[in-house]
Amino acid sequence: PRPCARSVQAPRQPDARRAGPMTRIPYGRIWLSLLVALFLQLVALPDTIAAARPLWLPLLLVYWALAEPRVPSLVAAFVFGIMLDVLYNTILGQHAMGFVVLVFFMARMRGVFILFPLWQSTVGLVPFWAGYCVLMALIDDLSKHRADVWLRWLPALSSTLFWPLVYTLMDGAQRRHSRE
Repeated sequence: PRPCARSVQAPRQPDARRAGPMTRIPYGRIWLSLLVALFLQLVALPDTIAAARPLWLPLLLVYWALAEPRVPSLVAAFVFGIMLDVLYNTILGQHAMGFVVLVFFMARMRGVFILFPLWQSTVGLVPFWAGYCVLMALIDDLSKHRADVWLRWLPALSSTLFWPLVYTLMDGAQRRHSRE
């Protein structure tokens, strides 16, 4: 054998278990943040401000769909939608369908939204929040569950106003964790 001859091996693919913290998917933080959002969605508020409650679960689902494209966010949307349907005693699948549709369109539009500064993405999300509210209103109307018009649109408005806060907090936590 020649001393300088080496066997040629194919380059090794990185192993996900040994990858650095930048490549790991933060499943624990994702599920924990979604459970906190579920809790915030269920907290009893006074009647005067309950109608303006932000859509906490959709806010977090949209954040994770934009921040982590490798995460199966449609599965999380479906699971938490079914949980919310059971907890709110609504038609089974109503919120699940709304969450899945919202997250699907956000995942499809991710390439555009990650280029926007925060204020533009806030404005760009308004049609998505409104679409979610329209879908919920359609399902409620079909099931003979009538509500005041303002009750339909206040969550979209409050979610739009809370998006910069949610995004800043979640993105800061994500960056802090990736540096560790």
